[in-house]
Amino acid sequence: MNRRVKRFGWLAGMAILVNACDPDVQTVRIAAQDFRFDPVEVRAIAGRPLRLTIVNEGREPHEFAGPLLVDPRVRLIADPSSDAVLRQDGIRILPGRSLQLTLWMPPGTYLFHCQVRGHKGMTGTLLVDEPPSS
Repeated sequence: MNRRVKRFGWLAGMAILVNACDPDVQTVRIAAQDFRFDPVEVRAIAGRPLRLTIVNEGREPHEFAGPLLVDPRVRLIADPSSDAVLRQDGIRILPGRSLQLTLWMPPGTYLFHCQVRGHKGMTGTLLVDEPPSS
């Protein structure tokens, strides 16, 4: 294993540890079920990290995809211990497995979907609101 891979794994692990101790971290769980996400709409607050866990509760593989995975304004760290398979255009999650991402996003509406063939209607929305003014 080369040094870059080891260093990335160590840095990703440290980022997850730091996030686990941060009381400002928002946590959301999305279940990928057969042909739907539950919930289909998720809300978060900009400026605070979002720990997003996607669990495949279905009988078939699902693939979490959407513009938020490639948006240059979004910072994203995938948990290296996740069971998901990162692909160029999405993240494949096998039945009974999960994916954990930590995201930092500006306000906006982010659509996500499953891009497995035949799962066309499997979509959801992540709404990121402005932080409340003090």
